[in-house]
Amino acid sequence: MSEIAPVNQTAIAANTDLGNPSAFLFDSERMTALMEFSNLMSRGSVTVPKHLQGKPADCMAITLQAMRWRMDPYIVGSKTHLVNGNLGYEAQLVVAVLKNSGAVKGRPHYEFRGEGNNLECRAGFIPAGEDAVLWTEWLSISGIKVKNSPLWQTNPKQQFGYLQARNWARLYAPDALLGVYTEDELQVMPSQPSVRDMGQAEEVARPALPAYPQADFDKNLPGWRNVVESGRKSAPDLLAMLQTKATFSAEQQEAILALGVIEQDAAEVDDPFVRDMEAAEGEQQ
Repeated sequence: MSEIAPVNQTAIAANTDLGNPSAFLFDSERMTALMEFSNLMSRGSVTVPKHLQGKPADCMAITLQAMRWRMDPYIVGSKTHLVNGNLGYEAQLVVAVLKNSGAVKGRPHYEFRGEGNNLECRAGFIPAGEDAVLWTEWLSISGIKVKNSPLWQTNPKQQFGYLQARNWARLYAPDALLGVYTEDELQVMPSQPSVRDMGQAEEVARPALPAYPQADFDKNLPGWRNVVESGRKSAPDLLAMLQTKATFSAEQQEAILALGVIEQDAAEVDDPFVRDMEAAEGEQQ
């Protein structure tokens, strides 16, 4: 009887690249396990924030993001907030992501100066492969627009430090954040594109056509009669063509529509407009 070969768990772990969750999306077994985990996570009540409860698809997105950062999905989910319909991440989490990414060495460094509304802060990290601290610019607390956390009142230096650490990551290690935003960044973004009321659209009327001179009408009517009587154009078609260039009185329209068809050779038409229209129609055929 053949022996059952032991499963090499180390090899499995090595082949499972948790930093590349896209590999899970094209592996049916891994995808099934991911969906089951997301469903389980969405059923949480105390361990999952309300905006993720009952939403397995959102929990899957959080899980995939946590896998990219090599972090616990429950911890990542607990540090998210819904702002203007978008998912924001706490600055505290951003600092942890930055340290976990390998882009920096050691802990963050903070320096403060001033007090109260004159408080200023800068944050720094030692980039991987370097030895010196790389600092942000000094930022004054008076220039911060969003201070929704109560910690801005009770522990402003802590909040200020998180903010500047996020600014450092945004500037020097954007690949570690993978384009995510913190909640305070989302709060200063418009929830939807602003719509400017331009008022009611003005209706632009076509320029009024000139009236067809009666003298020219009397002169060209015989030529138009020849056009209709020869069958080259019907009276309504002729009138429609003429009305694209001028307006005709009721009497003039009635005279044109009264023209009939008689089989005979057509005489030359003296109206240059009719000649131009017929020439254009001949080119199109």
